[in-house]
Amino acid sequence: MGKRSSGLPTILILLVVLFGFGALLLVNSSPALSVSPVIPTEEDVQAEGNAWQTILSEGFGENSTALPTIAIPTREFIPPTLPSSQLETATPFNAFDVSNVADASVADVATPTILAPTATTVGDEIVITVEYVTRAPAEWQPPPLIPPLSRDPLGRDHYWLTRPVDSNANNAVLFYYPYGSDGPEKDNPFRVHHGIDMPNPVGQAVRAAGSGTVVWAADGRSQDDVPSFQNSPSYGNVIVIEHDFGYRGQPIYTLYAHLSASLIEAGQYVEAGEVIGQVGNSGRVTGPHVHFEVRMGENAYRATYNPALWMVPYVGHGVIAGRVLDNDENLVQDADITVRNRSNGLVQDTTTTYIQLGTSFDVNSDPIWEENFVVADVPVGRYDVIATINGERVIRQVDVIEGTTTFVELSPVDTADVEAVTPTDESDG
Repeated sequence: MGKRSSGLPTILILLVVLFGFGALLLVNSSPALSVSPVIPTEEDVQAEGNAWQTILSEGFGENSTALPTIAIPTREFIPPTLPSSQLETATPFNAFDVSNVADASVADVATPTILAPTATTVGDEIVITVEYVTRAPAEWQPPPLIPPLSRDPLGRDHYWLTRPVDSNANNAVLFYYPYGSDGPEKDNPFRVHHGIDMPNPVGQAVRAAGSGTVVWAADGRSQDDVPSFQNSPSYGNVIVIEHDFGYRGQPIYTLYAHLSASLIEAGQYVEAGEVIGQVGNSGRVTGPHVHFEVRMGENAYRATYNPALWMVPYVGHGVIAGRVLDNDENLVQDADITVRNRSNGLVQDTTTTYIQLGTSFDVNSDPIWEENFVVADVPVGRYDVIATINGERVIRQVDVIEGTTTFVELSPVDTADVEAVTPTDESDG
């Protein structure tokens, strides 16, 4: 007899299928989760950095060199000193030997050429027909300091005057004919110089060195209605200013000679730096220039003083003043002075000591410094000042400071700084 089969397994399978299908529908109907993967080493692609900036900002490690920083300026700007364009190529030479001037090389020299000018003589007057200067008018010189200036701790300096010619022309002291000298040629001397010269082309502006009242402004040569300036035709067209400041209770005057034109009148008040005339070649001259004098106490030829001790030096420059004495402590006249730069061994400048003729028209030493030579506009630094006294070479070392006078005395008393100068005997050769 056979058994009857049951339908229960079939029902169970159907229920499992229906339950699984319902679960799948439930999962698909739920909202999707927002998932963002995290990648620790990935940078934001929107901010592209500079690798060098990152390295510089973080440094190069603990042992690296610190990055430099620029300090914020806290002082007023001071113009730098203009370097000499020829200093490195300059060679020492004897400035008083003019036989080979064309072959000599000197740092930043501005002078008229030493030539015999073509001239015609009219009475006591020399009319120059040849004009020459060796410095290009467009070449600038260092800017001068601002007067009045007295930086000496003892108050001995009196740089109260501005320069009578601008720095875009030649406002340097003519090196071979300084105050108190008789020129470069021993056998053919000039008259003893009572001022300083600044060679420039005719027409260059001349300015008042200080404020004051004009006491003379006319042609210095004798004319029908104009007398000769102080009975001398040598000055040519001349201007004299009495300044509204004095020194030790005495008035100060400045004189400007050999002008081609005077642009002011006697009795007129002028300010420092005001244009008063133009460079010329009137009077006794060997080329166009302005002759500049400082007079103290009176407006007289016998009352002149060295203008280099009154006129402000250049920026970054100072002045050397001194005395040269013999064994008996007498002033040595017309002695050659050499200033040698200790940093490069080159000759910086040369001059001579004053010449005193024993007359009432001699040049004068400063009442404080009592010098008998001055070297103007020496760049700041350390120098040897050299003179030969009675056959002995004397050397003194000095430091030049901006805007001040450095004083030095040379005598053969201290044998430690003396070198014997013996002539060379070629026959022993």
